[in-house]
Amino acid sequence: RFAKPAAAEFGPVDIRAIVEESLAMAAYQVHLERVERQVAIQTNLPTVRGNQNQLQEVLVNLVLNACQAMGQQGGRLEVGAAVVGQEVELRVADTGPGIPAGKLSRIFDPFFTTKQNGTGLGLFVNQRIIRSHGGSIDVRSTEGKGTTFTIRLPVFRQVPSTRLTGEPQPAR
Repeated sequence: RFAKPAAAEFGPVDIRAIVEESLAMAAYQVHLERVERQVAIQTNLPTVRGNQNQLQEVLVNLVLNACQAMGQQGGRLEVGAAVVGQEVELRVADTGPGIPAGKLSRIFDPFFTTKQNGTGLGLFVNQRIIRSHGGSIDVRSTEGKGTTFTIRLPVFRQVPSTRLTGEPQPAR
């Protein structure tokens, strides 16, 4: 069930709303008072084609992971979104301890975790969800400096309908 996300309705999704809601949801689960938050979302950001609940699940997971990595000492969480070509690029960066180089290539593997009590499914599921949206997720990390996840999702495009109703239909 975790390895294959259920079929979901796809439509236009507002990344700005997902960021705002995800940060609010994460605040209930981790103490964000020790985390300096910086949010930089391009104005007039186009929507992406996707499922809002699934994309929010991905972002909440990344925010929680970042906050947990920074731990009690806190740090800085940066969330940004901008158009790059025909995609919206969403970045989640932290100033935590980073991921050791020897483990970085395995973080999307099922059941691989760097956490004491982790299941190793969060990033695996995130990758599956992003791929099901026609996007990609990448990670860069430097030990002692932090980690950045970058998600790229196609911009939502309306195409003229061939139906008699004349309503535009989403591109598939």
